[in-house]
Formats: sequence, C-alpha cells, structure tokens
Amino acid sequence: MLYRKWGSKNDEVIKYTSSIDSDKEIFQEVKLVMKAHVIELYLDKIIDKKISKKILDAINNFNELPEGYEDIHEALEDFIIKNVGEDGGWIGLARSRNDHVATALRLKMRAEIIEILESIIELRKLLIEKSKVFKNVLFPSYTHFQPAQPTTFSHYMLYIEEELSSRWNILFSVLKNINRSPLGSGAVVGTNTAINRSREAELLGFDNIIINTISATASRADLISSVSEITNLMISMSRIAEDMILLSSSFTGYVKIPDSQVSTSSLMPQKRNAVTMEILRSKGGECIGILTSVMSIYKGIPSGYDLDLQEINKNLWNCIKIAKSSLEVLKDLFEGIEILNKEIDKSTLATDEAEKIANEGKPYRQAYFDVADKVMHGSFSPTITLNESIELKSVSGSPNPKILEEDLKLIGKRLDLDKLSLSEYKSLIVSKMGQLRVIEDDIMQEGL
Repeated sequence: MLYRKWGSKNDEVIKYTSSIDSDKEIFQEVKLVMKAHVIELYLDKIIDKKISKKILDAINNFNELPEGYEDIHEALEDFIIKNVGEDGGWIGLARSRNDHVATALRLKMRAEIIEILESIIELRKLLIEKSKVFKNVLFPSYTHFQPAQPTTFSHYMLYIEEELSSRWNILFSVLKNINRSPLGSGAVVGTNTAINRSREAELLGFDNIIINTISATASRADLISSVSEITNLMISMSRIAEDMILLSSSFTGYVKIPDSQVSTSSLMPQKRNAVTMEILRSKGGECIGILTSVMSIYKGIPSGYDLDLQEINKNLWNCIKIAKSSLEVLKDLFEGIEILNKEIDKSTLATDEAEKIANEGKPYRQAYFDVADKVMHGSFSPTITLNESIELKSVSGSPNPKILEEDLKLIGKRLDLDKLSLSEYKSLIVSKMGQLRVIEDDIMQEGL
C-alpha cells in the first residue's frame, strides 16, 4: 500500500474497496496515461531528461498487477518509486487518480467502440453482398408475427443493414464525444502547476479536452451513453435472433441456419435448436441489466469523484464483450444461412388485390372490404402471382428487384463513406499519438 497509512494491507476493507480486478481491463491505458503525464512534466521543464528516462523505464517494466493495493494507480506509483527512488515521487505532481482513471477509461472505451464500429461495418458489408444473391428469392414479411405481404430475402437482409447503419452512426458520434481528455484536471479543481492540458490531450490522440475540471474527473455520462447505445445495438440484434429462432423452426421452416449454430437435444436426436440465437437473445437482456446497474449506481452520486464510480467500470467492459461476440456470431450465421423452398401463403396477396381494384377506380376502403369478405369466407383467389406482387412495388426501399438494385447502390455508397470516416478518424488518432512515441524515444536516448 502507498496511499493508505491507516490499518494494514490485511484489513478486509482493502479487498472490499479494491478495484484491482476490474483495473486489469485498463492496464495498458493506465501506463500510457502515466507516460503522457511524465512527458508533460518534462516538456514543462519540471523534471529533466534523466529523471524522465528513469520513470519511463519503470513504467515500461511494470508488467504485472500485484495484489494488496487499492487500485492500479497506487500499484504503478509504488512500483515507480521503488524502482526509481525518490525522483519517482515527481509523478504525483499535478496528477490525481481521479483524472488519471477518467482518461484511461476513455482511451479504453475509444478503442472498444472503434472495434465494434469495424465489426458492424463487416456485418453490413456481408449483408449487402448476400442481398445481391437473394434479390429474387421470395420470403414472407410479418406484422404481429402473422403473415403480412410477400417480400424477398434480400429485402429482409437490407432491413438488418439499415438498422445496423443507424446504430453505427449513433455510435460514431458517441466515439467523438468519448474522445475528449480529462487529463490535467487533478482531483477536482485542477492544479497549481501550469501544465498544458491541450498538449497532453494531443499526445494521447484526443480531439480536445473536457474543459471543466469537475466534469472531467467525475462525470461518467459519456461512458454511460456508450453502454446505452451498445445496449441499443444489442436489442436490435436480439430481434434478429428472435426472427431466426422462429423462421428456422419446423412451424415456419423458411430458413436453415448453419450447423455450427445449432445443437440437438440430449434425448431427442431430431432436434436442431437455434442455441446461438437463444443465447444472443438473452445477452440483449443482460446488457439491459448492465445498463440499469450502471445508471442506478450513477444517479445518486453527488458531483465530484466518489468511489461508487469505480463499480461502474466492470459493467462497461462486460457489455462491450457481449456486443463484440454477438456481432461475430450474427456474421457467422448470415455467412452460412440457407433459404428453404417453402411456399408462401397466397392470402398475403390480399393487399395487392385491394390496391389493384382501387387503381381500377373503386375507393380503396371499399375494395379492402370486398377482398376482406372473400378472405373471411374462404373464397379469395388472387389474380396476380407472388412474383408479380414484388414487381408491382413502386417506391424506394421496397423489394422490387429493379428498385432494390438502385437502393443497393445508395446503400453501398453509404457503407463506403462510413468506412472512410472511421479510417480517417483512426488515422488522425494514430498520427497524434505518434508524437508521444517520438518524444519518448528521444528521452530514452539519454545516456546511451
């Protein structure tokens, strides 16, 4: 223990309040933030090159997270002081665990959101490519999970792509909000040492700083927004999982999901249970629970840093892991999905028939009642085919193959723009962080 000077490291309260387990998730980010702080002290001529080198050397050699500390920040500082000596104590100047952890959390969340955005792009790309193959493959659409109107499997896949595109855009805006630096804010009101917060932010690849130091050190609202939007992504995927469970069942029998995604019964050998989709569906609920936990912890905390905030962290990473694995599972499913040749109920042509009558001069509602009467009495017989129904659709976004072909061009361009936006944003981050590596390399040349 370094900071705690009362009691002993064997006290039960040490284990109770320690965040060491969840701090493992931000191990590298904490080291990176400490490097930026040391380099800033050096650039401000508070410590010289020789001391900076010794401290950076110690940070690079900090590779294990020992037990017996309140958190990783205490463990790292103690390691530095033990390896550098008295000069290691300079790292406590103009720095608090409060601004340090807030910065590390944002670095970690930034990297995780980028990975999720890349995974969503890969899934969207797959859906677009597959939809080109299924443009003329008939498929049912549902409302209230009752047969509604004929569509195509391509049209259904592009519905999923549209959902993912919306989630992508919101997450990308969340990423930009996350990418602001709290570093240099101290514990709550900043520091008397005139360090350059904007330069520190630049070294870590941030867009800018969080201006107010109270908000910088104690707000977790941006992190909660991240989990909220990732949960929104999960519940969208949960609905798709529910579709796959129902549509692959013997009751509907429209799709066959890959063998890798099903499991049989321990007693009934004929079963093809859609187990991955069942787990994905439940994981959506798990993320809702995580979000509820995080918001419940956060809502009653007074402004300024409180230790309750550390209990939020483990929940953040759990939801992230769930979303990343769920995206991979869904991608695997659509890579191997098969559409079964099952006839679609021709009663789903009733709307087309009513529209046809209306287009011939009868008010739609009267045409609707005429067709409904035939359906109810079992005498409905459509005058068009299922394929003709698809071809008659005349608005953008519908399953008409000719219209869908044009829509695919727009959707492809949208995906390309998203890929470019993310690539450019990542490159900007990498470029900025390159400055930190250059300065570190220069310092490490001291005495060589």
